[in-house]
Formats: sequence, C-alpha cells, structure tokens
Amino acid sequence: MNKDVVIFTLCLSTCFFHLLAPTSLRAETVVQISNDGQKLTSYLENDEEIPTFVEGELSLPAARDRETVTALAFFDLNRDRYKMVSPAEELQPYRIDRDRLGMTHIRFRQFHESVRVWGADMSVHFDENNVLTTVTGTYIPGLNINTVPDLDSDRAVEIAVRDISPAASQPSLKESELVVFPWEGDTYLCWRLILARTAPYDRREYFIDAHDGRVVYSYSRLISVNDVGSGIGSMGLLRNTIETNYSGTLYEMIDSTRQADNDVRGYGGAMPDGSVIKTYIAGAGLPGQVAADGDNYWDSLHQAAAVDAQVYSGLMYDWWLREFGRNSYDNNGSSLINIVDFTGAGENIAFWDGERVVFGVPSAERRSLVACPEVMAHEWAHAVTEYTSELVYFKEPGALNESFSDMMGSAFEWAHDSLDTPDWALGENSFIADSASRHMTDPHLYQDPDYFGLDDPYWRVTEGCHPSALNDYCGIHSNSGVGNKWFQLLSDGGIHHDVTVTGIGVANAAKVAYRANAFYWTASTDFKNAALGTVSAANDLDPGGQWAAQAQNAWLAVGVTLPQPQLYFSYPDGIPGIMPRNEPDSFDIAVTGLYGGTLVPGSGQLHLSLNDEPYQSRPLTEIQTGYFRAYLPPLECDSVLELYLSFQESASGEIFTTDTLEPFTIYPTSETRAIFEDDFEMDRGWTVSGDADNGAWVRGLPYGGGYRTDPVKDFDGSGRCYLTGVGGGDNDVDNGTTVLTSPVFDASGGAEIAYARWYANCYSHAPYSDVMRVYLSNDGGGAWTQVEEIGPVNQASGGWVSHRFAVSDYLTPTDDMQLRFEVSDLGDGSVVEAAVDAVEIRYHRCRRYICGDVDNSGGEPDIADISAVISFLYLGGSTPVFPAAANVNGSLDGTVDITDVTYLIRFLYMSGPQLVCE
Repeated sequence: MNKDVVIFTLCLSTCFFHLLAPTSLRAETVVQISNDGQKLTSYLENDEEIPTFVEGELSLPAARDRETVTALAFFDLNRDRYKMVSPAEELQPYRIDRDRLGMTHIRFRQFHESVRVWGADMSVHFDENNVLTTVTGTYIPGLNINTVPDLDSDRAVEIAVRDISPAASQPSLKESELVVFPWEGDTYLCWRLILARTAPYDRREYFIDAHDGRVVYSYSRLISVNDVGSGIGSMGLLRNTIETNYSGTLYEMIDSTRQADNDVRGYGGAMPDGSVIKTYIAGAGLPGQVAADGDNYWDSLHQAAAVDAQVYSGLMYDWWLREFGRNSYDNNGSSLINIVDFTGAGENIAFWDGERVVFGVPSAERRSLVACPEVMAHEWAHAVTEYTSELVYFKEPGALNESFSDMMGSAFEWAHDSLDTPDWALGENSFIADSASRHMTDPHLYQDPDYFGLDDPYWRVTEGCHPSALNDYCGIHSNSGVGNKWFQLLSDGGIHHDVTVTGIGVANAAKVAYRANAFYWTASTDFKNAALGTVSAANDLDPGGQWAAQAQNAWLAVGVTLPQPQLYFSYPDGIPGIMPRNEPDSFDIAVTGLYGGTLVPGSGQLHLSLNDEPYQSRPLTEIQTGYFRAYLPPLECDSVLELYLSFQESASGEIFTTDTLEPFTIYPTSETRAIFEDDFEMDRGWTVSGDADNGAWVRGLPYGGGYRTDPVKDFDGSGRCYLTGVGGGDNDVDNGTTVLTSPVFDASGGAEIAYARWYANCYSHAPYSDVMRVYLSNDGGGAWTQVEEIGPVNQASGGWVSHRFAVSDYLTPTDDMQLRFEVSDLGDGSVVEAAVDAVEIRYHRCRRYICGDVDNSGGEPDIADISAVISFLYLGGSTPVFPAAANVNGSLDGTVDITDVTYLIRFLYMSGPQLVCE
C-alpha cells in the first residue's frame, strides 16, 4: 500500500445506520474500519499501517458524558486495525473539551504497562449530535520493553546536570516523569526531565535511559521566534491605554481589568480573581523587576519594550476570548507574564519558556522584538500549542508548531491594524534597515520553502535527520514556510503552482487553524495529517463546505496531498423497507462532494433487481442540484426488490456506489397490525429467572444517573423499562445469568419483532468480556433459537439501540411463541448493565386482492361486488379471480355463501362490521 495515498474506506460489519430505512435498522454502536464498502470519509495510515486519521459517522449518538466509553469501544472494535492489545488499559483520557459548536473532543495518551508512551496520543471528536466522527493521532504497537527502571529519577537528574556543563549555573528540576520513549527506530525506557538554569539561561528537556543512564536525546525547550516580529511602542508611537496598578508610591504594569469580577473598562474578560497581565524588566536575572513609573507616563527609552508588551498582551487576551472563546493560553484564565530586556538570553531573541514569554535585548542594528505585535502573539501561540495539540518541537510537527505561531501572529496583526500597517512580513519592525525574518506571501525571500518536499530547493530534509540545535531541529523554522504559505493563500486567495485558491479572509483562516490545533492535531501530527485536520475544522465552522474546499485547495497549492475527490450520499427521509402492495413509491437522495468532489450531471443511476433477476438500471430524477428522487415500481405480493445507487465524480471519473454486496431490500405489504406492544408501564406477564447473585431483571424507572454505565432514562419516554437492577451503585449483574422471558404470543400468520435494548460491559475491571443474548421459541419455551448476540465488544458500551427481525428468518411462526433476553456475568468481575424497552410484535401480510373486491376491479367494495358474488352463488356466474376476496366474514374453511353477501350489504349500506378475509 502506498502510504502517500489517502484511502477512503468506511463500512460497517452489518449496515451503516443512516443509510438504512427504519424497518431495516441494524447499525452497530460503533463502526468497524474495513477496506471495502461505500467510501464515506477519509482514512490515512502511517508506514506501519496504523490508522492516523479516520473520519466518518463512526458511532450511533452517544449519551452525554458517555463519549469516553464510546471512543474506547471504537478502539476495541478496531483493535486489530490499530494493532492494540487492550485499549481500555493502553489508552487513558487526559483532557475533555466541549467547544462553542457543541462538539466534544477527548485526548487519550498511550500507556505501556502503566508507563506513558511519549508522543503517542489519540484525539477523538464527537459532533453536536454526539456522534463519533473523527479519530486522529499516533498509536505505537508492539511495545516490548522492561518498564522497571534501574536508575531512579535523582540519578537521572545528576546525569542531566553533568551533561549541561559544569560551568553553568546549577539548574532546577521543573518536571520528572518515567516514559517509554520511541526514538529513531528504537524504544527506550527514559526519565523525561525538564531542567531550567539562569546562566546562560536555558530550559532543556532530557530523555535519560532509565536502565544504563545514557542521554538518549535532549533539546532546548525555549520555543523561540528567532527574530520574527513586528511592533509599535518601540517604534516611537504613542500608546494611549496601558493598564497599570498604583501601589501607593509607583504605577506598576499589573493589569487586573481582564478579571471577570473587575471589568472596570468593559473588556468582558473571564480571568479568575488573582490572574493578571504583568510585565517585568529583567536585566541580567529573571524575572527582574515589575515595570514601574512615578507618573504613569511611560516615556523613557528603557520602558518602550515594556509598553509594547503590556499593551499587546492585553489586546491579545481580548482577541483570544473574542475570536476563539479561549480564556488565556491555557483556557483557564491564567496570568500572562511578559519579561523584556533580558540580557541573559542574548540579542534579538524571544521565546516561550513554559511559564512566560521572554524578550532579549536588541543588537545595535535592531530594535527589540517586542516592537512587533506578531512576535507577542507568536510566542503566546506557542503556549496555546503546549496546552492543546502539544506538537513536538522537531521535524514536521516542529515546523507546524512554528507555522501555527506565525499564523496566529500575523492574524493578530491583521486584526489590529491600528497598531501597525498589517502585512505578511514577519519581524520587519525589529529591523532598522528594510528587512524581515520570514515572509508568508513569498517564503523564498528568506530561503524558506513554499512547497512541500524535495521539489522545493529550500525544503529541509527530515527523513534520517537527527534533530539538534545545529540543524534547527531538522528545519522547523525553515519548513514552517509551507504552512505559512498555506495560511496566506487561505486568507487572501491566489494562484500558486497552478492551483487557484479563493480566500476566506484572515480572521476566518485563523479560526480554521486554531480549531485544527486545538482539537484535531496531536503531538506527532505531520503536514498531511495537519491538512486533514484543517479540512475537518473548516467543515465544523462552515458546514456549507466552502471553507473546507479552499483549505484543501491551499494545501494542494503548497504540495500537500489530500484525499481524492469523493461523493457522499445521504437519505433525508430514509429508504423504505416495505411499500404498499401494487403501489409505486419513491425516496430522495442528497449527493454532496467531499475534498473537491463534483458530481457529473445526469450520472445518477438506480439499479433494481426483482426476485433475484439481473439488475436493471434507470436514471434518477434530479429535483435540484445535488438532490435526486428514485422512483420505485409497484410490487406484487411474494416479490422482493433489491437496489443500489451509483453516481460519477467529475475530476477522477470514479463511479461511487452504495454497497452492492448488501443492497437495500424492499418488500410489499397490504396489511399491518399490532400483535403485542409493551412499553412496560404495566405488568403484561413477563417472567424473570436465572442464577445471578445480583442485578436481576426488574421493571422500573432508571434513576442511577448513568453511574457505572446504567441507562439514564428509558427508551420511549414512557418512564419504565426492564433493566438489570435499579438505581446507581453496585447494582449490575454479578456471578451468573439473569433471564427475562416474554408472555406467549401468536405469530402464526407471520410477524416482525422490534425492541430497544441497552447493553454495557465497558467499565471497570475486565471490560468487554461478557455478552447479552436474545432468543426466540415457537413451542412455548421448549426449545430456543438465538437471534442476537451483543458484545463482547460490538454495541457493548451503553446507549439505546433499536433492533428488528422477521420471525420467519429464524423459526416457523406459530401461536405459541416467546422472546427471551439473557445477560450474564461469568465470574470475571466486569460491570454488566442491560435494559429492554419498547417491544413491538407486528403482523405484516401481503394479499393480492382487496377484501370484498369480488370482481377484482382493484377498487374498494361496491354494489358491483355484491352482484358478482350473487351471480357466482346463484346465477352460474364466473368464479372470482380471488375467491378469498369474497369470503368477507372470515370463515376459516374459506366457504363463500349467503352470509358473505349479507356481510357485504351490511358493510356498504348499514354500517356493519369490517370485512375480514382470511
């Protein structure tokens, strides 16, 4: 398989739920990834054939606060695809976000024998209807490493301190964690350490082999802009609003006006009490002194950088909150700490050190980088990345890390055109001469690539590159030019490498980039996965698809390939499973393009097979652009109609079809009536048996609040259902089986059985190890035939699921039938919860005649039918085409006599009883 090609595959082990009519609903709670079936969304693998990006409708709607178990059920169902052993043990959620659009995003970290696997994390996304739609990230399979360290963390710190240099100041330990560290083809057990020192200033991350003490890898955690920026205050322009605090003797650059309870200026901030925006002037040591002034008129030369920092950071906080709904860099309203004029950092430098942004001093031919508003936003964007995707700082993820900061920096400048004349140059205000550090319109101006890969002369090779400061960690500041050019094209539009992009505006492009980083990118995201993430983010923000189309075009323009054009089918009113006998019917199809897919006009085809005959094709009727109607022929009794659909995509010429192996199936019917219905509000004779110690079936009201995966409420809203135990706490099935058996019902004429069920075995110890089974008997419970098995993984993570089947698919229908539900806990200690509701048994029959239509005119009974039956009985008239149509009193022997004439007359003229033909 060519891993550079994005493959679109998504099918169900049964049928995809939203493609089916209600009468044939057989969806799984979560979806199994497969290499065949209808192409609905995107799928991308890495070189080890592990999925890194999966998108589609991947589950039924999850109950609120049940997203985590739904995600784990998805991974469990697809454990072979991901090469996972036990997702519930290997993946641990560490952050759940619910965004402005009503979507839920969960990030998981991978663990091996309870030790975190560094850089391996997964991000899952639920739409506003709580359907799992996207799974992204990196999972590392096949780990086999001793996770018991031979060195303790103190010894690892000693090794790292010695490595830093004996001449350096004594570093302080900021973080310490034992991790499994996959690195350049090998895997190590390492102590991950972050050490900070003051002279020379540095913040360095170490990976020390926990067995032999080797330094496996280390790098500086000062995420630096390297001369990128633009600015105001240091340019000599007056800033009229600098938020300060009067201490009683001096005015200090401490701004508390962004606090929610201190909104004296009307900023509408959301910082908690105690959080502030504060600026220090450092000198040789950190953090230095809070910037202070006697008259609150900051006009001295050494205060200029502090003025810029204080003003820009306040405006930037407001911008984050207004544009992205983000409350400070960590979304918790933390303080923004700025440090300027730090001589220990060197000249022309700015960085985020994990706690604050720090600006060095300018060289003789430069101004301070804090003169540039985009530098301030760039550095704080690194902080946002640390609290969202956590993009690592080398190779392609590092280039994305830098590029995202450039995107946010430029977008901030464009949003505040009163601070500076906005442009796409980066850092130009820090240069006294006409220059800049990077340029987003033309990255080649500063030897950065504007096209992905070796076709661009400035692309820095990442394959086989060992990251170090000497090679800019494999080109992170250079290769960021690819993402920068993408952002500029998405904002302004243009033609690049013969690809035309229509701009959506800087503010909208910033929303797309922010959302991708906040929710869809993970620590190891490369450019191709980043591109898919931005398209997903754009579709979230603009469901019409225009932003997504331009995001895709912009990536194609910079050489990052995306999925090939696709067509997606949906059915606004469903597809009928049954249709009235001998009457035509229709259903509608909506066809939309994904990733640039365009429908060929007139290519829609309906393919029909009647009674297993070869398929015949006919064109679909286009009601409006992208909206079609399929007309179905009338069906006579005993007929079966199967169908599938096809459409052609313009760019690729590919024919997209619904599943031809499992076509839609439609049956005719002339009569439907209820045999048995139970919403469990009354006791209709169900019985409970079994040997379980706890959690036996009981008819009651769910009130456990979803604790330990029990249902929050019943299915049909009537109130009661049958469930295993009532209430929260430890009321699940324990140590045995509980059996729920229906009363006897008569299905001798044939019937369809439907019910809603809930099954969960995904919580606590030994998840996904038990099953729920459904049985049917046609001899009053003497023998039982299994019709369903739920679990151990499929549909085993809770949530109501509707199911239906025809009795005749399993047994000969009789008048002595029963239905049985069994749920077991077979001694493994797992939590097992189940429920049943909304049981319906309905009779569907198809007759070739209308009861009382003796003359077979095709209409309702009338005087002509009375004449026809009299002529047949007494005047030697012809026998009715369907004699049963004349047996209107429903006599079991089928005899037609004077009683039937009487029934017809009374029905037509005397408000007599309904006609009954058996």
